[in-house]
Amino acid sequence: MYDKSKDEANSKTIRNNIVRQMFNYALNHGSFLLSDLVRMTGYSVTTINKYITAMHDEGQVTVLGKVQKHTKGRQAVRYGVNPESGYFLGVDVKAFELSLGLIDLCGSMIAIEEDKTFVFSNTHECLEYVCQKVEGFIEAQTGIDKNKILGICFNLSGRVNAMAGTSASVFNFEEMQGVSLSELLSERFGRNVYLENDSKSMAFGEYVSGANQKYQNMLYVNLGWGLGLGIIIYGKIYYGMDGYSGELGHIPVYNNNILCHCGKKGCLETEVSGRALHRKIMERLRAGEESLLAGIIKEGREITIDDILQAVEKEDPLAWEEMDKVAYNLGKSVAMLINVFNPEAIVVGGIFSDVDPAFIKAIELSTRKHSLKLVSQKVDFLGSSLKQNAGVIGACMTARTRTFDKQGF
Repeated sequence: MYDKSKDEANSKTIRNNIVRQMFNYALNHGSFLLSDLVRMTGYSVTTINKYITAMHDEGQVTVLGKVQKHTKGRQAVRYGVNPESGYFLGVDVKAFELSLGLIDLCGSMIAIEEDKTFVFSNTHECLEYVCQKVEGFIEAQTGIDKNKILGICFNLSGRVNAMAGTSASVFNFEEMQGVSLSELLSERFGRNVYLENDSKSMAFGEYVSGANQKYQNMLYVNLGWGLGLGIIIYGKIYYGMDGYSGELGHIPVYNNNILCHCGKKGCLETEVSGRALHRKIMERLRAGEESLLAGIIKEGREITIDDILQAVEKEDPLAWEEMDKVAYNLGKSVAMLINVFNPEAIVVGGIFSDVDPAFIKAIELSTRKHSLKLVSQKVDFLGSSLKQNAGVIGACMTARTRTFDKQGF
């Protein structure tokens, strides 16, 4: 008996395959011919033409002109992707900042919003606050068709299973058992919502749209309030079995008896992170040591990580001394990563990405000192080209990629 559903499913699969190949080619080359897609997909000219014509009629593909491929014969039509046919929203949830961004189909940033008053807490109230900010951000996009916002990606810290849409570290409340966080958020926003670990998303953003796209094997070190790692191998994010790869900050390194927020003691993050830097500087200030930061305490204010970074910019000796320790210790761990992965590049990002280049150089010097020379001598050492926007850009790009993988367009 004829099964129409099988034909429809097969047709959707073919279309999605063509869309992915077409989109990737158009992004890299600016336009495409039918013959380009025939060569890449293996489908016939008739099949390719059928779906491209349909997408043209739907406004997703535009005709850019015609080209003469040979001295004789008909001219070939050159097509491009209509950037206004789809939009993707990224939500970057950080310890002390919430960033929202919206890109068009071609990856151009349409709008970006930063909430620097945000303070993360693993509570229902915080999740509700984030959701309300997303809803307000969508409502504020008056210049676009909101129905064309096709997907949303939330960057979260800690252990995220991107494929299952679950978070084991944050916003994992008891009543969610059996229902993934991505499902709950998709229902609320009326469109597909995806989750991603923040470090992986930053690495993906750097690889797809940063100045470091040429590297196929790259390690992105996310030095923020915590410490994470995004791993790019042959142009793909490495996830591991459950998506939990890259927990660099929780490698047991020290016998310092300091309790990490993960519940273990002696994690790398207890000495190398924004949280550790803040703790050590506060200990020295309470002991009466001199610093530009001491004035903040006298004013009755709490010292923030931004205050520390500003003190570093002003060449405060105490702040720089502790920053140097972070750089040296991080370099030792990055040396281990280089010996294991043999990457083309190390990219350092996170909240420290805007710090004096001397800080990145100090990490590099320590790394090269402690790694095998033969393995590390060709490795490029770079600061993030996307800086503080790496997370939100990565979230937008991840939303676009996941949407194509799941439903096409």
